[in-house]
Amino acid sequence: MFRYATGAAFIDSAGAVLGADPGFRAALGLPAEDTSGALRALAEKDAALRGLLRGDGPPAIRVAGRDGAVELERHPAESGAVLLVRSARLQERLEHALRSAALSRLMAGMAHDIKNPLNAMALQLALLSEKLGPRDASAPHLGALRDQVGRVNDVVRRFMDVTDPAAPLGYTELGALVADVGALFGHEARRRRIQLVLEPPRGVVRIAGDPARVGSLVLVLLAAAMAAAPDGGRVEGGVDLEDGQAVLRLVHAVADEERETGYDMEVIAGAAGALGGSLTGQREEGVARMTLRLPRSERP
Repeated sequence: MFRYATGAAFIDSAGAVLGADPGFRAALGLPAEDTSGALRALAEKDAALRGLLRGDGPPAIRVAGRDGAVELERHPAESGAVLLVRSARLQERLEHALRSAALSRLMAGMAHDIKNPLNAMALQLALLSEKLGPRDASAPHLGALRDQVGRVNDVVRRFMDVTDPAAPLGYTELGALVADVGALFGHEARRRRIQLVLEPPRGVVRIAGDPARVGSLVLVLLAAAMAAAPDGGRVEGGVDLEDGQAVLRLVHAVADEERETGYDMEVIAGAAGALGGSLTGQREEGVARMTLRLPRSERP
């Protein structure tokens, strides 16, 4: 399976670095002035790295990098070797991204397939109600069925607006998007007794960018907040305009600082950056605060 690298370097048969790209140096925290010497200094403290440089150890090892563990992989060449470096979690993140993309497409298709029968059921119920009349004994039951079909239809509509939105005018209204995403988490909030409070913006907040990617980003961000919040807790959110940017703020208590929620904030921040925005967060005294900033649409 092909595995992406974040940087590469070429070493000679003695393990000296002949050339390294910025990604390689950044991942290992090596200076540009004396990359070879700095790498040898690291190898003096790490037997596995010494073996990798000499070529008499495993072809791939894990070492401490500048921002955490990284993987180093050696590929022999005619007069030395190529070293590839990647984040230790890069492959996991890529696989997660592929799964997410596939599931989004699958769920969007399922939503369309569910919506069509629901519309047909609503039409048949309307015809039955018209034939039987309001005084028929079954009229209240038909009305209850019609209400439930409408409720399911509304949930499907919200889901489709988030995962497969239509944006013919070239922008997404962030306040409406956050409201739809919040409604999709209504069941989980009730089940876990979480107060989910999403304040509407004071005005229209339009954002530029791919509507589907924006919807997925907001969905994952709120899901991460819900996953980290304790049962019986509270998740608050609000949308506003600030310094020419659309801003979404989320605040919630943290159930356990060490608990693994399954949401990698670095990946979410990377997705925000790819849309031209940013994601910042901080935790203080058991409270997490996340701020998502996205480019504002200039369209009227």
